[in-house]
Amino acid sequence: MNARKWALAVSALTAAVAVGVPPAMAQAESRHIGDLCTSNDYTACPGSASFIKAGDHMLIWDNKADGHSVVVTGQRSDGRPLKLWNHSGSDGDGKVDHNLNLPENGWIRYKVCLGEYGTKDVLENTCSVSKLENAT
Repeated sequence: MNARKWALAVSALTAAVAVGVPPAMAQAESRHIGDLCTSNDYTACPGSASFIKAGDHMLIWDNKADGHSVVVTGQRSDGRPLKLWNHSGSDGDGKVDHNLNLPENGWIRYKVCLGEYGTKDVLENTCSVSKLENAT
């Protein structure tokens, strides 16, 4: 490894450790690693999502041109269904923003999966673990 690549690798690893990101995630160039990833192998994260409390937004990234869409499924505190799709593909930044408009003191429990948008099938064997997020 030449000196420049070594310096970049050390810099990425240092930044990742500073914010608590596992080293494997820091090495995943040109992919977004959200709060949840469709795979526990963060170097191969075909889909990811992050819940943003300010404004109750769910950001969903399609990180891989694999023919699958990315879907966030789960429950909301107000009983409304949670099934959010990113079927726009991985071109550009691959991100879709969904405004959830959760009630005050609301919450969501969600997981990130791959799916088939045309048939609305969720590929359950690709799903992440569930994560609970409070709106406030």
